[in-house]
Amino acid sequence: SMSTRSVDVPRGVDAAAVIEALMAVAEAAGEAELAVGASRCCVARLRACPASVSSERAAPIACGVYAITGGLGGLGLRAAALMVERGARRVLLASRSGRVVRGGQGLDARLRALGARAVVIGCDASDGSDVRAFFCGQESLNGVLHAAGVLRDGMVWSMGSSAVECVFEPKALGALRLRMASARCALEALVLFSSIAAAFGNVGQANYAAANAALDAAALGMRVVGSVGSSLQIPAVSGAGMGASTFDSEQLDAMGAISLDAFAACLWSALSASRSAAERVLTPLTCALTEMVGDSQPRFGELAALAK
Repeated sequence: SMSTRSVDVPRGVDAAAVIEALMAVAEAAGEAELAVGASRCCVARLRACPASVSSERAAPIACGVYAITGGLGGLGLRAAALMVERGARRVLLASRSGRVVRGGQGLDARLRALGARAVVIGCDASDGSDVRAFFCGQESLNGVLHAAGVLRDGMVWSMGSSAVECVFEPKALGALRLRMASARCALEALVLFSSIAAAFGNVGQANYAAANAALDAAALGMRVVGSVGSSLQIPAVSGAGMGASTFDSEQLDAMGAISLDAFAACLWSALSASRSAAERVLTPLTCALTEMVGDSQPRFGELAALAK
């Protein structure tokens, strides 16, 4: 097996000396990630936060215009339904193909149920010119939900550059292109659809986990410069998304899958967290998933204690 450590060192510091000193500490403590500050060393921890959103922090959706990349997927369409339910005036569904992406999940019916307030627009999030064209004339846009993504699973030793690029481009690079293209919009919310794979990892999904971790880092970076932004690390969702097409209901339950309605509730929290100074990366956890992870890594220790 291969043990890895990630050390984030600020500019102007002798990185080699710092890393050499910290690696011994990380090895002893079992920490996978460390960040070095001016006077302290920080480690990653997941902490519990309220599942509900207070009225003061609730996202102002009514009468707004919102864009959703990957808008014709199961999660994109459920997100669109949430926005319409909350009073959005218009929802722009950006889609590379212009059609629902998976059969058997009732997506065509969900699209029809949105009615005239949903508009489908061809846009490939991995194509910079497509993204710029999509945002042209959309200065009144109130928010963006980035749900685009693809899978190309495989073991690391068999994974070529194309398997990494095809996963990174729509997710990680797509998020950066969306932020740059929407710079003229006074966005009230920007939510990046990350994956729980970024926090827990998953066998055969190193490229996917890394691309989603890049989304989490992008959300943090947006907040550092004063922009809105949050990242939602989504677990498997029953009845929608890539997991629903790959696993049966028993497998999804064992994986700690959440329902579509639970996903919508988590998304509502992420929309509000997009403007909050506190939560930047949210991770919906079921009891099954928390128990499965336990205290396997130090950063999960506090959650394991809560589950007991």
